[in-house]
Amino acid sequence: MGWKRFEVEIESPVSASRFFKAAVVDSHNLVPKLVPQVITGIKMIRDETTGRLFKRTEFSEFIPFRYTLDRVDVMDEKSCSFNYWLVEGGRLGKMYDAGDFELRVTPKSDGGSVLKLNGAYHAYEDVKVTEEDMNVGKLGLTAMYSAVEAYLVANPDAYASE
Repeated sequence: MGWKRFEVEIESPVSASRFFKAAVVDSHNLVPKLVPQVITGIKMIRDETTGRLFKRTEFSEFIPFRYTLDRVDVMDEKSCSFNYWLVEGGRLGKMYDAGDFELRVTPKSDGGSVLKLNGAYHAYEDVKVTEEDMNVGKLGLTAMYSAVEAYLVANPDAYASE
């Protein structure tokens, strides 16, 4: 089947640095509080041997898989960029043998930002990945980032320190 790519773009009235800090850097604390019906926990794990950072996301019973484990390749607060590979869990091993993601939050001239997520899954040869399959992930990510945005709009001092 090869690589199936998708893109999510969200414009936000929230500044790029606040959005990035809340949605990425502190996601393990904030996101499970905002969407507990979907995400029950997030753990950041540092491999003591390699020094690599991993992000494990635990999902509720409403999601067809229990967790995902991502290898974090880049988490740069200055450029508001986050790159990671799906290494375990989710649909990996069932539909896909790899998943690669890049998130960038860029400032807008009006003080807001644009969040852009590019994702790609490499499907097994015998698996037909439909648009509906791809939309499930896109909708989930959009809902999560929308919850973060709503929280930041309602709490203008949250994540405001530089």
